[in-house]
Formats: sequence, C-alpha cells, structure tokens
Amino acid sequence: MQSYLTSGFLLLSLLLQIGTQCDAAAFAPGDNLVETLQGVEMVDSDLSTRRNMMGTLSVVIIRALGLNGDGLMQTNAVARMWYSSFYYQTNEIKSDNPTWNAVYNLGVVETHLPLKVEVWDKDVGKDDLLISCTKYLTQGMHTFTCSGNGQVEVKYSLVCEPGLTGNQCQVGK
Repeated sequence: MQSYLTSGFLLLSLLLQIGTQCDAAAFAPGDNLVETLQGVEMVDSDLSTRRNMMGTLSVVIIRALGLNGDGLMQTNAVARMWYSSFYYQTNEIKSDNPTWNAVYNLGVVETHLPLKVEVWDKDVGKDDLLISCTKYLTQGMHTFTCSGNGQVEVKYSLVCEPGLTGNQCQVGK
C-alpha cells in the first residue's frame, strides 16, 4: 500500500510540475489518478524554459578544395564535425579535392550552440590539421565555406520546433 501512495504522490507532483488544468486539492489518498486524469488538458506554462532555442538540424559535409596536406603526395583527407555532444567523421579519401557529401541528421538540438568543422590529413604518425572553423547556425538552409590550408564546403538545414521562430528558434512574442 505504501508504494501505491508514494507512486501516486510522485505522479501528482510530476503533473503539477509540468502543468495541468487540474486542482491538486481535488485529489485525495486512494483516488484512482489514472481515471481522474483522463481528459485533463496539459498546459505548457513553461515553454520558454523547456523548449526555447530548439530545432531539427541536418548537416552535409560536401567537399574540400585545394588541400595541401603533405605537399608532394595527395592528401588523405578526412572531415570531422562536432555539435554539442555529437561527433561525426567522414570516410577517408586520398585526394586534394575530396567530395564526401556526408549527411548527418542530428535530430532535435539546442540551436544556440556552435558547429565545429575540421579537415585533417591522415598520416601514419601524426595527423595534420588543415582547416578548422566554428559557426553559429541560423534557421533555414545555408551553405558556408571555411578556409585554411584549402577550403571545406558545408551545407546545413535548421528547422525550428513548432511555436519557435527567429534565427535561433526562440519563443515567439
């Protein structure tokens, strides 16, 4: 019996934290919370703190141009990408002008974080960093180029979650 009361109060506490159109005083010990809560409309009273700056992100690492990794030999090119806790690496291509067209669907992410892209020349001993850049993203479909010891072309799509607008998907005013 203790566990039912405890779990009932935990459920009630959770529901009150996320917001409902029900009155906590209407519940009494022994009430069947499942039956009582059927048809209760959820109120998202805290949208701004729980879902602000959220969107669906897809990134395409298209290609690199004019890489100069080892000078005399072709570059063993690989691109690396970081966004929040996401990390991806393309396959290695032996070329000074590799085309990857590597698509990464990151799903729903926080939109205020930077995207970091690097291009490396993979070597037997120590890899050589050729290009590194960090970019803050905005809503829409965009293509950008980063330069260093060559150039890398990246395309991305950022679509705001429902109810969010603006360049970084904020709660609409």
